[in-house]
Order: sequence, then structure tokens, then C-alpha cells
Amino acid sequence: MDSKVVNRYIRELIRPELKAKGFSQFTTRNSWRYRGDVVDVVNFQSFNSYNADVMGVTTYSFGINLGSFHVDIPTEHDTIKSKADLPCPEEFQCPFRGGLQRTFEQSELERKDIWFVKPDGSNIEECILDAKEQILNRGLVWFESLETKEAIRDILINKPESMDELWGFGRNPSPRRSYLLGYVELKLGNESMARTHFQNAINSGCFSSAFNTVDEAIARAL
Repeated sequence: MDSKVVNRYIRELIRPELKAKGFSQFTTRNSWRYRGDVVDVVNFQSFNSYNADVMGVTTYSFGINLGSFHVDIPTEHDTIKSKADLPCPEEFQCPFRGGLQRTFEQSELERKDIWFVKPDGSNIEECILDAKEQILNRGLVWFESLETKEAIRDILINKPESMDELWGFGRNPSPRRSYLLGYVELKLGNESMARTHFQNAINSGCFSSAFNTVDEAIARAL
């Protein structure tokens, strides 16, 4: 048993389902879907031997991470890779991140955000099929909840981060939320509100490598 077996199962059982749902760019462990200015990311997380030992899992075990990336919200520092002229952000580069959990009990592991693959690989198909169902059911719904700027604005203004469901944008309030709200309000045509949020981001001192004035922040979106 090795990780190549897991990769093969992902390729044969998961990728066709994702293609049917509009995902069009793939690497061994990542999939991307393009919907207007939104990029949906599905990542199968692997574990090196050190992390696997710490968590009490095998290196063949996996987690599933989700990311929602908006191409019209400028990134702060990261360089986003592209493929066939399409952006391929890593899940951790997305401002909105989430994860999935398995639906069946495993005696080897209490936590639900990792699918434990046994050392002999005897349960790999059970793990992959459950992962597929979670992506197609909960995962796709998760992406839809982040589809519009109005929905994102509501999340940034009103909702706390939840490491079980949605995170990546900081506590409420936070400089990170101010940064994101500035660009969201700008795309919604609310420049006055955008300016207020950008000024809050500037006052935090967290984004000096990206911009130092409100006008500089706005220019990055043009």
C-alpha cells in the first residue's frame, strides 16, 4: 500500500464525478471549477510521516479541504499559479476555506475530518466512496453558499469563523475582514463603504506591502 493507490482511486472514482459537476482543471490531489469570477477548489490533503505519527494516522489517510477564490478580490501577497491561462489557487490561498467530515465511525480515529486508510489499504474504497458523497452533497452546497458578493458580505459582517465549516477571513471584526469587505463593497458599487473598510485595513498596519492609501487599494481592483 502507498499513496499512489489513493491517488488512483481519487482519479478513477472522484474525478469523473467532479468533471460532471463542471470541474475542469486537475492535479493529483486538487480540482478546480470556474464559475464567472469564482474559483471552487477541492483538495485531498495528504500527510507526511511526521504529521501522520503525531495524529495517529497512516500516510495514506486523507482529509478534504474546500476553498472559494474570487478572482476580482486582489490577493495580498501570494502568487497564484495558473494552468491554460486559468488561475489555480491552492486551497490555503483562498479567503474562504472549509472542510468535510466522514459519515461513518472508525475505531482507529475519533476525529471525523480525516478518513483513516488502514495500513493494508483494505478500507480504501469505503473511504473514497464516502468522501465522494460528502463532496457531491455537502461540498457543492458549501460552494453555492459563497457564490455571490451579497452572500459574502453577509458572512463577513455577521458570521463568526467556524473551524468545522467556514474559516479563513478572521474574527469579527478583524483587519482581514476589513480588507475583504473593502473589495466586496467596491464590486457591489458601494464605494463609500469600501473606503471605510479600506481605511480600517490600513489603520491595522497589516497590509502595508499591498497598499498604504485608500486610493491605492481601489486601484488594485481596477
